Amino acid sequence: MKLKRIIALSIVTALLFTLTGCFLLPEEEEFLQPPLRAPDRVEFTTIEVTRGDIADEVRGTGYLEARISTTVSFGDVSGRLKTLYFFSGHDVEEGDLLAELENDDLIEAYERQKIYTRLAEIDFERVPRRAPRLDREAAQLRLNLSKLDLERARTAVENTMLYSPVSGRIVYTTGFRLGEVVPNHSSIYSIADTENLVLRVSDDFASKVPLGTEVSFVLNTEIYNGTVVQTPPLNPDDAFDKGITVIECKDLELGDTRLGSGFSVTHRRASAENVIVIQNYLIRHDAGRSFVIILENGTPLERTVTVGISTSTFSEITDGLQEGDLLIR
Repeated sequence: MKLKRIIALSIVTALLFTLTGCFLLPEEEEFLQPPLRAPDRVEFTTIEVTRGDIADEVRGTGYLEARISTTVSFGDVSGRLKTLYFFSGHDVEEGDLLAELENDDLIEAYERQKIYTRLAEIDFERVPRRAPRLDREAAQLRLNLSKLDLERARTAVENTMLYSPVSGRIVYTTGFRLGEVVPNHSSIYSIADTENLVLRVSDDFASKVPLGTEVSFVLNTEIYNGTVVQTPPLNPDDAFDKGITVIECKDLELGDTRLGSGFSVTHRRASAENVIVIQNYLIRHDAGRSFVIILENGTPLERTVTVGISTSTFSEITDGLQEGDLLIR
C-alpha cells in the first residue's frame, strides 16, 4: 500500500515538472515576408524606320586595249639592228619605215646590179633587128638573167627594212640594242589598231554581268556607255583569257588616252526610290521566313517582312513595315 503511494507521488511530480518546462519555453516568433520590389524596366535600343533610295549595283575595274594588235618582225631574216625609227607611244601609218638591219653591203650589191642590168639592156638594144635570131635571143636571155639578179638584190635590201603593215599606235618596242644580232622572227614592234578599242574586266564583275548588258564606265573622269560583248561563261575552256569580260564602246576615241589606262565600270541591276530601307543586320531568317523585332507599346514583337532589292549592307522592305516603326537592334 505504501509502495503504491510512492509510485503515484512520483508520477505527479513528473507531470508538474513537464508542465513547468512548457511554460518556461520562449514564444515562437512570426516569420516575416521579404518586402516586394517592382522589376527593373528593360531599356531597348531602337532605330526608326525611314524611307530612302536603294540600288543594287555590280562594280569592277579594268583596262583599255585595242581589239586588234599586230606584231611586226623581220620574218625569216636575221642580222644586226641598224636603226629604230619609232618607239612605244608613237602613232604610225601603214607603209611607214619602222626599223632597219645593217645592210650597207646589200645596198651596194643592189646598186651594182642595177648597173649590170642597164648594160644588159643596152647590149640587147644594140642587136640589129635583122641580126640572126640566136644572137637576138641570147641578148634577151642575158637581160632577163640580169633582171632576175636585180630583183633578188632588191628583195635582199627590202628584207632588212621593216615597214608598218597597219596604221595605229606602237604599244611595244623591242629590247634589242643597236648593233645586236636580231634572230629571225623576233618581235620588233606591236602596233594597236586605235580605231577599234575595247575594255577588259577581270574581277568579280566578270562573273555577274551577262552578255549584251548595257553598262557605264568612267575613264579619265569621263562617263561613257558600253555593251558587254564577251563573258567568261561563253569563253572556250582553253582560252588564255577565260575569266575576262570585254566591253565595247563605239563612241570611245583614244585621243590623249593611253592604251592600258584603268577605268571603273558599273552595272545597275535594280533600283528603287523613296522606299522602306533598313540595314541587313536587322533582318533575321528562320526556315525560309524573314522577320524583324519591333517595339510596340513597350513590348518587343516579331514582325514578318518581305525583302525586295538587297545590297551587301541594305535591303528594301516591300511589306511588313511602315515608316515610323521602331526596330530593336
